[in-house]
Amino acid sequence: MSLLKTQFLTGVVTLALGACIAASWLHFRPLEIPRFARIDIGAIVAKQQQSLVQRVKPGMDAAEQGKLFEEAKAFGVRLDAALEQVGRECQCALINTAALLKATSATAIPDLSERVADILKQPATSAPAQ
Repeated sequence: MSLLKTQFLTGVVTLALGACIAASWLHFRPLEIPRFARIDIGAIVAKQQQSLVQRVKPGMDAAEQGKLFEEAKAFGVRLDAALEQVGRECQCALINTAALLKATSATAIPDLSERVADILKQPATSAPAQ
């Protein structure tokens, strides 16, 4: 065989072996495709604000105002916990709907806002003492 044929054959065999190794690697260790879900934080917070605004009355005493303030703070903590729980359930990254510029279809990134709202409607459970 000539030197050119030997080099060509070596190149073809090397490429074929490399392709086989790459194919087997991808077969046993598939690429991780990032998973996302969207949450409409604005709508969830707006509902809570509406609820608080409806409860504000002229001439409220400081104790009632303090109670509303504490409820608003507790809502923030519960919202964070609900987002953590939904993220664990779907094993995905959560994106605020307002951050999406364009989604090609409604099912491209699932909307889990209702799930977060359902968790927030559940009665608050106190955390166990550590």
